[in-house]
Amino acid sequence: MTTAQKFSVVLPLHNEEGNLRELHSRLQAVFEGLGSPYEIIFVDDASTDESFETLRDINANNPFVRVIRFKENCGESAGLAAGFEAARGEIIIAMDADLQCEPGEIPGLIEKLKDYDVVWGLRADRQDDLTRNVLSWGGNFVRRVLIGDTAADAGSPLRAMKKEVTRKVRLFKGLHRFYPTLCRMEGFSVVEIPITHYPRKHGQSKYNIRNRLFKYMVDLIAVKWMHSRYIDYEIIEELDERTS
Repeated sequence: MTTAQKFSVVLPLHNEEGNLRELHSRLQAVFEGLGSPYEIIFVDDASTDESFETLRDINANNPFVRVIRFKENCGESAGLAAGFEAARGEIIIAMDADLQCEPGEIPGLIEKLKDYDVVWGLRADRQDDLTRNVLSWGGNFVRRVLIGDTAADAGSPLRAMKKEVTRKVRLFKGLHRFYPTLCRMEGFSVVEIPITHYPRKHGQSKYNIRNRLFKYMVDLIAVKWMHSRYIDYEIIEELDERTS
């Protein structure tokens, strides 16, 4: 498709074959209900199951679906970055492909974009296992203490934002977990609204203590450094050179 889209949904994924058809069906229903142009961008992060074959079939039957496939596993930040770069919409919605967030929540996030640049889904009742809940709570606490970020659920997988946000806020490996902080650093307004969170029905979580805790702390140090060195100024007056 070459025409501009109003909405772009970006879905990074790895080994989610059991969720993809239902997820696509729900997203299609939401955007057909909104009655506005849209595109759904699946970014397959080198899945080793039947995810890409499933996406190929979905793509063949829906002209609004686009599929990007990575040669090697690069992580969620890379998947989001590739999807944001490819997106043609004026409003970008990002979410995981595990169906733990309901696509039906998207219109509520879009409505809030009338007043904010970024709308973040706040999982009020997390349906993850104890390990993930403890990691998330601890990460949010440490982030608030070290960099003063007030986001209650920075790792939420469902968020909506204006296109200029994705164009200005750079993503680095692992820093998708600090996206609200990065958005605020660039001067964008961010708000959290409650969303429902569901247990995972298919597939397995990609996160655990071994692959998350150390990387999170390293990334947090990097964001703290960026936060402390961020250039912020306000011009109160400017005199132009006189022309004859």
